[in-house]
Amino acid sequence: MIYLYCMVAMCEISLKHQKEAQEALLTAWHMAAKDELLEPFIELHGLLQGILESTVRKENPGLYKQLSEAVIAFCRGWMAVHNPGSDRSVTDALTTMEFSIAMLACRNWSNQEIADHLGISLNTVKHYLTDIFDKLHVRKRDELRDFVLK
Repeated sequence: MIYLYCMVAMCEISLKHQKEAQEALLTAWHMAAKDELLEPFIELHGLLQGILESTVRKENPGLYKQLSEAVIAFCRGWMAVHNPGSDRSVTDALTTMEFSIAMLACRNWSNQEIADHLGISLNTVKHYLTDIFDKLHVRKRDELRDFVLK
């Protein structure tokens, strides 16, 4: 059921239905949190496109920190297995929040849409994007999309 609710959240994110996405994600999170079952959220972090950052980070910062550390470790391992020839790894450069913002930006979400989705200010999104561009050595969203989705 946890995975199914995560899938519902992903579908709602694609439709830009913020409230419904948060409700589905929180249902999954509350099911899993009792046992600190983080694996579904670790595996699906990228596909959940920032919804964990906008909901769980505020609700349970300690468990979210544990989740973030596990996401980074998982992503690094996944990249090593699935893309061993890459000398440029997004997972080495970006935090989980930066990765979420980068993924949304790559899907042509506006800065305001990203801000609303993540529950942060427009200026914060712009600051994150500037940092992301600097870390990945890209200048604009097209280059970011090519780099992240490669």
